[in-house]
Amino acid sequence: MPIDLAQGLPYLLLWSALGATMFPRARSGWKFLAGISVVTAFLAGIVEWQGLAIIAVFAGACLGATRSTFPTPVRALSWSILVTFAVALAAHRVPGINNLVVFEEVAVSRSAQLYTLYWSYDKALVGVLLYAICVQPQQRTAWRGTIAVTATLAVLTPISVVVPALLTGFVAWDPKLPTILVMWIPANLLITCLAEEAFFRGLLQGNLSRILQGRIPSASLVAILVAAISFGAVHIGGGLSYALLATLAGIGYGTAYHLTQRVEASILVHFFLNLVHLTLFTYPFLAPN
Repeated sequence: MPIDLAQGLPYLLLWSALGATMFPRARSGWKFLAGISVVTAFLAGIVEWQGLAIIAVFAGACLGATRSTFPTPVRALSWSILVTFAVALAAHRVPGINNLVVFEEVAVSRSAQLYTLYWSYDKALVGVLLYAICVQPQQRTAWRGTIAVTATLAVLTPISVVVPALLTGFVAWDPKLPTILVMWIPANLLITCLAEEAFFRGLLQGNLSRILQGRIPSASLVAILVAAISFGAVHIGGGLSYALLATLAGIGYGTAYHLTQRVEASILVHFFLNLVHLTLFTYPFLAPN
């Protein structure tokens, strides 16, 4: 369905908040933009009173978990709430938030499962809050090297995932420029990839690597694998093949994050794989015979 200004404004404000977090001079403005986004989402009927309460608790948990001056029990409780609510919000299990249906049960590819495209405000909010509070500020990096690593893994990761996907019959060759592309790009890049990479790489892999460093051999490799397996596990609803392919993809995303120490690298590798999938192969996957 078409998205009007009242419905689209909360997302535009949220993504503006995301942009503000990337620039030190503008960082102080992200909270204002995110707050106005939630207010406009409430006025547009996207967020209800119950959703507002849950969003407030989640935001508070993010702030509490990252404050080193807080007592350890408070931080532990905050982390527990943060992880629980992040998963519930991203999985659309929280009442009081009404996500927008952009395309409902459309045939993107012949012989494919019908596809519904959402602009998920709950998952978008998870991504922005995790990125802004728990991931940023990140280490300074050599951008030339970061771009080279990201570009290399943006090629290698799709190859490592597409080949087994073709061999197992999960997808087939199907080049196209689908009509959903314009609305799919922001949904995938700024909602799906942002939220999943902020959580699995920025939060899980990054913290696990720091905790294990110096305590076990190959701590970074263990962190990559744990995050990738966890990423695959949350995709088990799509079947075992889908979960295994997601795990392979997660190794690529995790490698990008490890080599660059920038979650933006894993976000871009993730998005490029999804874009290759959409434009060159069956999307979302071949329907059962």
